[in-house]
Amino acid sequence: MLSLFKRPKSESQLIIREAKIKDARGIIKLLNSVGREKLYMVSESFNWTEEEERQLIKNLDRTKDLILVADYGGEIVGCLTLFRYYGGRSPKVQHIGEIGISVDARFRNMGIGTKLFEEAINWAKSRGYEKLSLSVFSTNEVAIHLYKKFGFVEEGRRKKQFKIGDEYVDEVLMGLFL
Repeated sequence: MLSLFKRPKSESQLIIREAKIKDARGIIKLLNSVGREKLYMVSESFNWTEEEERQLIKNLDRTKDLILVADYGGEIVGCLTLFRYYGGRSPKVQHIGEIGISVDARFRNMGIGTKLFEEAINWAKSRGYEKLSLSVFSTNEVAIHLYKKFGFVEEGRRKKQFKIGDEYVDEVLMGLFL
């Protein structure tokens, strides 16, 4: 079977690490870029300021919440968030983490998503999470392939939940028990 993932030309330049306050500008730039594609995120613009992102990173409860970045030669080209489900506001959901991921279009299909997921899943296991969940547009076949590769399964589907241009798109709800 052929791999769908190519490696970055200089793998030594790619670093997967926890976000630092100085990454706020790069994260906002990445999310706005992916949003403008109108294909992968509900929001087409990220209405969050650089300062708000700095504060989020600064105040993050690092025992239960995670922001990972893919740093490629000093540029943020990928970002994965793993936050307590519903913000962890209820004891009923303390065992579940919800994942969001974005990768810059220029760097897709190079294994960056795989590396972000490997790190996030290991981190979640070490923090006692029992389940990870996410949602994805049914049209995002590459992302669904990635999630299934890690053992995520479809748990539900919201029919015609979104409209992208003139096309209705289902929201696929996926989960992974750790």
